[in-house]
Amino acid sequence: MLFPLVRHGWVATVFTLTALLAGGCATMTTSLEAPRISLVNIMAEPSEGMETAFQMELRLINPNDVPINLKGIDCRLEINDSTIASGVSNEAAELPALGTVIYPVTAYASASDFVILMVRMMTANRESPDDFELKFSLNGRVFLADGVPGANRLYFESEGDLLRLIQPAD
Repeated sequence: MLFPLVRHGWVATVFTLTALLAGGCATMTTSLEAPRISLVNIMAEPSEGMETAFQMELRLINPNDVPINLKGIDCRLEINDSTIASGVSNEAAELPALGTVIYPVTAYASASDFVILMVRMMTANRESPDDFELKFSLNGRVFLADGVPGANRLYFESEGDLLRLIQPAD
């Protein structure tokens, strides 16, 4: 009669150790800091109909002391708090430890989003055209080639001024 209780005790011990090890592995992946991502360039691509395509070049900066193997990226570009374009890329790349890489993403925008943005900007800048701004926000997810599916992503957000990107400061 004592043997079944001991066996159940071992099962509980093995289960507990397995859970602790699995939890330890899961926390190792969350200690990775998300790359810093900035918009380097936007180039229009040939488009048709009510949709416009852009090639965005993003600079990814790895603040970690280990390389990051990228599987892809999903991002959204907002200008003056209006979503303008969304894009994805499944281009594999290695972001070196404490290094940078330029990463291309094709983004798509509808003409109606541009019309809404133009109306908002004209309304906001009607009284003071000198205060014209093109503030952008780029946010999304970087998908890692390594790790558990569903937990292999890092979220990012970047902000800036498109006018400074287009026209360098004097």
